[in-house]
Amino acid sequence: MGVVYLATAPDGRAVAVKTLRPWLVGGTDGRRRFEREVATLVRVRGAQVAEVLDADVAAEPPYIVTRFVDGVPLSAWVSEHGPLAAADLRILARGLLEALTSVHEAGVVHRDIKPGNVMLAAGGPVLIDFGIAHATDDTRLTATGLISGTPGYFAPETVLGRDPTPATDVHAWAATLTYAATGRAPYGGGPDLAVLDRIRRGEHDLTGVEPWLAAVLDAALHPDPARRPGVPALVHAIGSGEPPTIAAAPPAVGEPPTVAAPPALDDTAVIAPVPPPPLPVTAAPPPYVPPTQVQPPPLPGYERRGRDPRAREQQPQKPSPLAPPPRPGGESLAPGSWRSRLAIGLGGLLLVFLVAAAPYAGAVAALAILLTGRIVWRIQRRLFERREVRGSQRNDSVVAALAAPWDIVAAALPCLAQLVVAALGALLVGGLLDLLDVGGTRTPSIAAAVVATWLVWRGPGTVRSRHGIRAILAPLDRSRELAWVVLGVLFVAACGAVLVFDSFGAGWWPADLSLNDLSRWRG
Repeated sequence: MGVVYLATAPDGRAVAVKTLRPWLVGGTDGRRRFEREVATLVRVRGAQVAEVLDADVAAEPPYIVTRFVDGVPLSAWVSEHGPLAAADLRILARGLLEALTSVHEAGVVHRDIKPGNVMLAAGGPVLIDFGIAHATDDTRLTATGLISGTPGYFAPETVLGRDPTPATDVHAWAATLTYAATGRAPYGGGPDLAVLDRIRRGEHDLTGVEPWLAAVLDAALHPDPARRPGVPALVHAIGSGEPPTIAAAPPAVGEPPTVAAPPALDDTAVIAPVPPPPLPVTAAPPPYVPPTQVQPPPLPGYERRGRDPRAREQQPQKPSPLAPPPRPGGESLAPGSWRSRLAIGLGGLLLVFLVAAAPYAGAVAALAILLTGRIVWRIQRRLFERREVRGSQRNDSVVAALAAPWDIVAAALPCLAQLVVAALGALLVGGLLDLLDVGGTRTPSIAAAVVATWLVWRGPGTVRSRHGIRAILAPLDRSRELAWVVLGVLFVAACGAVLVFDSFGAGWWPADLSLNDLSRWRG
């Protein structure tokens, strides 16, 4: 329903900017209704919710700004590592219930709770993506006959076209917990029509869910929204481990009391007057045991020696997506990201002493850095825009190669302008220090080189070059061997530049004058 970008707010905070598809808000009336709904969403506040901070529905395209959550989607985590362990399931269940409390207290129904919209972060799960949220006191924003959400996590009333209620989010909460506990959606797979029919009939599958959670999820997945427990009852049930109790409606006068069966949700459904007998105890789903806690018996012949060749495979523990960050401060870094940052630091040190020792060669190197980064950024942008329209295709790399000459021409002028700005800044600082006789004879050269390098990396208009250079160095974070080779080469080159400058000073070829010669000439 939109594209999400990582951005920086004016106060320096990291935020997520979601640009919405035009058809989501429709014409003038749709934008006006959506604007009213956004005003309601701004009131949603909570630690487990990615709050809406700002929005502009009249913009092209319209966008919503929310708090950025540094975590991994539940869907990606389960797909890679398998179902969550029991302790993490409890944290997930309570955190999402806390998020639902914040949402419902603001008079909002989320309508699209699913594993992809649940971020697992160090502080607990965070509910994101309020793109299709519904204010309970407003009209629906979707067109007639259009259902918004994800089919595998629809509630039965959504399938039948009824208005969403807080019970709709309770159903989606239970469906998401089922996925986290088993690795599959509660209504199975297959064609969307088959999945929707199972949802309408209430045929959910909780096989493999631990008993303490299966009873809670079974009540929350009831096809009748009036029979589902509320959020407070679910909070109590998760804490106590007991299934939530729902008071049944009294039987009509003159009718014998019968066990209540799920009511029909349409005119064609037929419900037998006698409910089926309960399943025997032996048919209860087996308790879930995390794979890392399974201890197979030792192989024959290894009991006395106390060694098992499979002991190595039993040692690694399953990682927890909700574990606290490894260091204080809150900002978690991806594994290996220090390698690319160290490469940038060594490259900057090399450029400083290259500019100080041989200014002309340093200028050529700085121009090459700016030009390479900007060209890479242009290629990545072109591929992104192409894939947004046409999807990923085999000839994407060919199209990028054919457009490379034009990228060089288009990037040349901005890079030359940035190089001129860096040169002017270096001359200003170096000349001022030279006139004031600050430090030694080589101090102006070092200071000018530092200013020039800083302007090449952080000067006006260099953000695109920075993105391109970081993209080039990204493989260092994924390959340790490549990282050590590149870092070793940069370290040796930086040491060589330091030794050259220490031995010969600054050479202003073709004038063939050093800074010491200039100082003696000035004296």
